[in-house]
Parts: sequence; C-alpha cells; structure tokens
Amino acid sequence: MSGHVFVVSEWLPKKGCEEKWWKHCKEVMALSKEREEGCVRAHATRQIAHPGSPTQSKFSIVLLQEYVSIEAFDAHCAADYVKNVFEKYVGDKKSALVEEWRCRLFSE
Repeated sequence: MSGHVFVVSEWLPKKGCEEKWWKHCKEVMALSKEREEGCVRAHATRQIAHPGSPTQSKFSIVLLQEYVSIEAFDAHCAADYVKNVFEKYVGDKKSALVEEWRCRLFSE
C-alpha cells in the first residue's frame, strides 16, 4: 500500500468520563504531531449540533489523523504514549473511560 492514510476513530466515553477522555485524546494527538515524523495532521474533535446537520452520532469524540503511509500509522499505533493510554483507558475494564469505539482507515 502506498500513499497517505487517513484515519477516523470514533469514541463513546462512558457516562461521566467525557472530559477525562477528551483530555487524553488531546494529549495523544499533540504528541503524535510533535513526535511522529510520518504524521501529517492529528486532531481531536467533538461533535457539535447544527441545523444543517440534523443527525447526531452516539460517538461524541472523533479523532482525525493523516499519515504519509500505512507504516507511519503502524508506528503511531506502536508508540508508547498511544499504547499506554489505550491499554489503561480502553482495554482495562477497571480503569476504562470508553464505552465503545471504532477506527477506520481511508486512502485517496
């Protein structure tokens, strides 16, 4: 696979955990932009209501990322700061802040 990879990951925080999860998302996206050579852009976004977009997703936080290659995305996934946050706040049932999530990759 060659070319840029666009990543859309959607997150449904557990009730009462949205602000904590938002903070971690913002931190990971900032570190991704700062430390990953293959990261073109990384943004944490929140869903907003607007009359021109009458539907809402249950996923209130969406991370939008662009990488120069699939290998650059793989390096992102292997970064300690990504793995640590994911393991603690998504994978560990005792400390999880996330109820549900999904991640999709796209190319041009």
